[in-house]
Amino acid sequence: MPPHPRHPELARSRSYRACKHISRYLDDYRLDGIIGLFPVVGDTVGQSFNLAYLYVAAVKLRSWRLTLVVLCNGLKDTVIGMIPFVGAILDFFYKDNKRNLALIDGYAAGDPATLRHINRRALTSALLIVLLLIAAYCLAKLAWAASTHLWHTLAAWF
Repeated sequence: MPPHPRHPELARSRSYRACKHISRYLDDYRLDGIIGLFPVVGDTVGQSFNLAYLYVAAVKLRSWRLTLVVLCNGLKDTVIGMIPFVGAILDFFYKDNKRNLALIDGYAAGDPATLRHINRRALTSALLIVLLLIAAYCLAKLAWAASTHLWHTLAAWF
């Protein structure tokens, strides 16, 4: 769906084109999953690409509801990727970049179904963002404790 009826200048913006490239490379070519193979750091780097979507939603389209939903999708991807062992596999299949680009396109085009979806999810996304941040913190602490334990175990052998 082209983003033109409500926001014709969006398709020409560098930030929107960056979102399209990010979506293609990270989701279509599965680079998000490859980056996610590096515990915690890979998920943090993967989440940093979400800043382009947040910029378009908050600055270009000026929608706090869309921004909340986009942020929630990105944090879900981060938390999923941080789950030990299983997260690295799931990271190859959860395509938050495609979802975020579709939301931006639908919002910009004024698609009624997309607008309803964003409006319905905005409040729950705000609550879920808090829970996802707590989960990310706990998973990061778990990863740090596990890697510290592994390091001390390996160091004891040598």
